[in-house]
Amino acid sequence: MRLLLDEMLSTAIAEQLRSRGFDVEAVEELPELRGSPDLDLLEHAQREEQAIVTYNRDDFLTLDRRFHAEGRDHHGIVILSHRRFPQGEATTGALLASLEAFVHRGPPYPGFVHWLQ
Repeated sequence: MRLLLDEMLSTAIAEQLRSRGFDVEAVEELPELRGSPDLDLLEHAQREEQAIVTYNRDDFLTLDRRFHAEGRDHHGIVILSHRRFPQGEATTGALLASLEAFVHRGPPYPGFVHWLQ
């Protein structure tokens, strides 16, 4: 499973996942995507066959409903909780471990929405 990390996630997380053999990009690394609307990010992720990883629950759940209503697919949305994974270095290890375990299991179903534990 390929991942695209939303702007709220640092390049360092993408680098650490890549060092573990995962196919990951961070929006921070892609100047053409920085500051893009969420719809553009999800459409980019769809074209690149990536699941998007984000803290932005409400907007991406709305986009998920919109895609499904329009009969469109996406490659998945992984939602992070600020309570479980507060932004910052203190929880990077837990976030990496959870993402790694999730990717190893594979996508649960096409067009999935998953709350990372």
